[in-house]
Amino acid sequence: MTTARTGSALSLSLLLGCAAARPSLVPATSAAAAPVAPAEALAWGDTPGALERGTTPALDDGRLARTYAIELAAGERVRLALRSTVFDARLVVDGPTGLHIENDDAFPGSTHAAVVFVAPAAGRYTVRASTLDRGESGAYTLRAERLAAADGAALATGATVDATLDPAAEGAAPGRWFHFEARGGSRVRLRVTSTAFDTVATVLGPRGEVWLNDDANDLGPARTERPLDSTLEVVIPESGTYHLVVTAFGTGGAGAFRVAASERAPVLLRAGEEVPAGGYAGADGRGRVLGLYAGITAYAAHSTLYGCADDARFLGEAMRAAHLQGAGDQEVLVDGAATRAAFTAGLARIAARARPEDVVVVFFSGHGNVRPAPDGDRTELDGVDETIELADGPLVDTELAAALAGVRAGTVILALDSCHAGGFADDWVTRPGRIGLFSSDADVLSDTAEPRRAGGYLSWHLRRAVLGEADARPRDGVLQAGELTDYLYAGFVADHERMNRPGSNDPYQRLEAPRGSVPWTQALWLYPRGSDGALGPVPGVALTSPAP
Repeated sequence: MTTARTGSALSLSLLLGCAAARPSLVPATSAAAAPVAPAEALAWGDTPGALERGTTPALDDGRLARTYAIELAAGERVRLALRSTVFDARLVVDGPTGLHIENDDAFPGSTHAAVVFVAPAAGRYTVRASTLDRGESGAYTLRAERLAAADGAALATGATVDATLDPAAEGAAPGRWFHFEARGGSRVRLRVTSTAFDTVATVLGPRGEVWLNDDANDLGPARTERPLDSTLEVVIPESGTYHLVVTAFGTGGAGAFRVAASERAPVLLRAGEEVPAGGYAGADGRGRVLGLYAGITAYAAHSTLYGCADDARFLGEAMRAAHLQGAGDQEVLVDGAATRAAFTAGLARIAARARPEDVVVVFFSGHGNVRPAPDGDRTELDGVDETIELADGPLVDTELAAALAGVRAGTVILALDSCHAGGFADDWVTRPGRIGLFSSDADVLSDTAEPRRAGGYLSWHLRRAVLGEADARPRDGVLQAGELTDYLYAGFVADHERMNRPGSNDPYQRLEAPRGSVPWTQALWLYPRGSDGALGPVPGVALTSPAP
């Protein structure tokens, strides 16, 4: 990293998307203002209506809308569907205790809207029928029906069910419906496969949540399935009855399909435990997190840096504060202790312990450099090897990759907050299960992060991320690989002008975060919950270096 970036050796940072399985709940603050006209009473069954220019009230954004009201008892399960053949329907529901649900397309390939929810309290609920786009109008049908918790076939988690999707009858709720019971904090995995049609899997929760997946884009555990098959991994927010709806993408699909369901029990942290007993990390949630964290502020052969030794200490503290690692699961090497021998020996100890279900994090904050590649090495297109500068000498990119080759963990994250860090990507992300987090491109220096009171910007955002801040899409207690990289990218964007001063002709410093074969949705780890099953807040740990 460098504070001026001038030296070659100076140092180091159904609402609905069709792919990701994310619950969709829209906060009330995002809704447009309600129409001024009084709400009409909504009866059970079908209510015909029309949105007509000149007579129907308009929202502040110009869309036409009619508002209805219905009285519900606490615990009443309701399905509301808005159907139109002339406009793209949008449905908004508000109720007691702050309930607010919005839906545009009930299922992919449909322009109808629908919501399913359990009334959290007795009282008056408002239902707004409107259009997705401005300028639309026309006739519609709004259907309100009571939905039994046992609607559809029973689905036991841990079971495999064969069923058939029939073409939907006109006006009927589309798809084949199932219901299953799940515990709050558990992780339910649903795989829907078919050779007859392009499957879509949707899970509906009791508070109006929607989780959806169209294409899993993989071949399944046995590599015999289709990328068009669907996989949902849902972290259950509260104990209760949930519905799985299997539909076909588009309008014409039907035929035989299979559902395989499994449930991972909540990860609980019991009194006196530093980390939860059993597994909590990895794609299947059955592994551990192991880490090696090195940082050097005071060099003998290079210029002194700011905060890099603290970067390593603080990352270890963040992992412990989040109950992801105990002291025996991590090694921290700082300043003179971060030698080549100590660093590679630490990697060897991790390699001896790591199992395929584990996640390994290897981190360095300090100087990075380049040097000419050996003659005949055609793998380095720019003719140079990148290094991390340890206390007693450099470790070359190829040496680090070789030292990590014996680590058999299912996922290994290499995070380098150093100049030229991106040059390690070509040597590192060459096998499945590898993620690289690099503070700059191969030919770019990395700034120290005095404004953040950290050695490097990647270091600052990474320790905040593992504390739990990156678990935000949604905040459900599972950190997915894409959540981590998205959080870090957003942090670099927020700090852009700190790293890349206006008017400077230096190359831009930016994050490189190749995930290789690791999908966005793959879980890195589950954050432990309390003995009551509730997910705790992000720990308020002070992780800043002394002022420079």
